[in-house]
Amino acid sequence: MPNPTAVRLFDAVFGFLLRPRVRRVRRWSFLVTAPLGFLVGRSLGLDLGDGVVLGAAAALLDAAVVAGVALAGSRLLGKERSDALLDLLMHPVARRAIVGEARILSTLPAALLRRLRAPRREEFAYHRGSHELGLAIALLPAMLAEGAAVHLLLPDSWFWPQVALGVLHLYGMVMLLSWAVGERTHPHRLRDGQLELRGGQLYRARVAVTQIEAVEIAHRREGQRTGLVLGSGPARLAVSGRTDVLLRFAAPVRLERPLGEPLLVTELALAVDEPRRLIAAVEAARHQVRTSPATDEPGAVLAWLAPADLADALA
Repeated sequence: MPNPTAVRLFDAVFGFLLRPRVRRVRRWSFLVTAPLGFLVGRSLGLDLGDGVVLGAAAALLDAAVVAGVALAGSRLLGKERSDALLDLLMHPVARRAIVGEARILSTLPAALLRRLRAPRREEFAYHRGSHELGLAIALLPAMLAEGAAVHLLLPDSWFWPQVALGVLHLYGMVMLLSWAVGERTHPHRLRDGQLELRGGQLYRARVAVTQIEAVEIAHRREGQRTGLVLGSGPARLAVSGRTDVLLRFAAPVRLERPLGEPLLVTELALAVDEPRRLIAAVEAARHQVRTSPATDEPGAVLAWLAPADLADALA
């Protein structure tokens, strides 16, 4: 239940910020704040390194505020007002891009954790036939050689350019390896009556097994594309153009994607290395839900402290 005081305060502040004159001031305020910030920095004797540190601190503060609103905003303000506040703080496309980057960067730690535990029975791999890992391993020596050559060519006095290029090369190698092992680290999962369908780190849909009307083997290969494929038929989460299972839902299911708005789909085809095992597990879970007595939901007071996606990339 939203907090009435927080709702009234939000409505008052948000209503003021959305006034036409205030919106125009906000839109063009950078014409004043940017030169003013430059002059203040010059007067304080700040150099490029200080500017980088201040910019990083501001970005971290903004990310912390957005994360706090995402975690607690719906509880205090309700979902509609929380979404409006998030859109004001950061553009939705930027938020989705940051979430996608975070999921990709967390893939290597997730891959290491998976090596330390036995595979779970409710996980279903779909990376058979993918070539991303081999391509990444083939590109790594070239990236290392390029980084070393650039570092040697730059003068020793160019400290910050050397640091920036070194960070960019390291970031590029981590991103390449993380992207390559994404399908292996993020399998489809079935647990607690919920089927989570994934395409690497960036595509996912979560549906209750009771909302699945039909699940059947439907092998199809079209092109070599990996990821979300949209066309005249059902949406497809393909691996090298391959899909193996078709699911039909009783109601539209939300399919997340990295930059665009989430899609609502009633049919979804996906790649699965063991399609018969997935179908059998879904049917068993549906039967178990139908025959099990109803249980109470977790307490709502602390539910927002453990959102489902908080540690999803490391699961």
